[in-house]
Amino acid sequence: MSISRMPLILRAAALVFTLLSLTPTASAQTATVKYNLDNVWMKADVSHPFSSTIYPMTGSFEWTYAVGDFENGVGTWLTMNIPWYGQDVNSLDINVDMGSIEFVLPGNWQNLGLDITLHMVEDLSPTSASNLDLVRSAFDIENGSIHKGHFVSGQVVPEPQLTLQTIGTCPSVSFEITGAMANGQVALLYSFAPGSFLIPAGYACAGTMLGLDNTVTLGTLQTANAAGTILWPTTVPAGACGQVYLQALDLTSCGLSEVILLQ
Repeated sequence: MSISRMPLILRAAALVFTLLSLTPTASAQTATVKYNLDNVWMKADVSHPFSSTIYPMTGSFEWTYAVGDFENGVGTWLTMNIPWYGQDVNSLDINVDMGSIEFVLPGNWQNLGLDITLHMVEDLSPTSASNLDLVRSAFDIENGSIHKGHFVSGQVVPEPQLTLQTIGTCPSVSFEITGAMANGQVALLYSFAPGSFLIPAGYACAGTMLGLDNTVTLGTLQTANAAGTILWPTTVPAGACGQVYLQALDLTSCGLSEVILLQ
């Protein structure tokens, strides 16, 4: 894998030229990211102002979108457990958008009422966690008694669509990628710092936001086996160890791995 410091414009051109030379992703193709509520804790500080007890809210949902149009995806709730309510997803009206999630129990269900809004500081991202806005996020749940208050912590966290790890000690390492599309191509990308790089329109996986900065360069293209796994042994320049950040990009689903440091 070449880790040369060629001029930025050449590195970016090399990346997009390589992506352009691959089979373009059809605009109608969809991808899905699964999200989990992480460390979400509720405190009934309005209805019970003198109580210090906090309660966990858990759950997961999927965001399905047309590749290149992440913002206009659709959220589908999968599982959850809400204090003072339970786990019945089907009875709730749940609205998921880029910046908030709202749960409402329509009508009057035997004196049971529920209205929860999770506002997020950052919009949903396929690669980064979104922190809850602890000022605006609130809940109002009635189940015999009223529990009304705010959230004291929490994030909405995406599950990586790929996993990327190194085996061995740099500079002699093997890159292991799992969770790729069967028999599909995966690009292993690198940069000199984490950041944000949006693949431009007209190229494969256009609209995908990488977790690497604008020094991003294509390291290699590898083909997954029937199980969606890649194991690529190689030796990298010693100067790259501890200096280079890596991310895998599935060129079929446009799914991304987490960003890792080469070490």
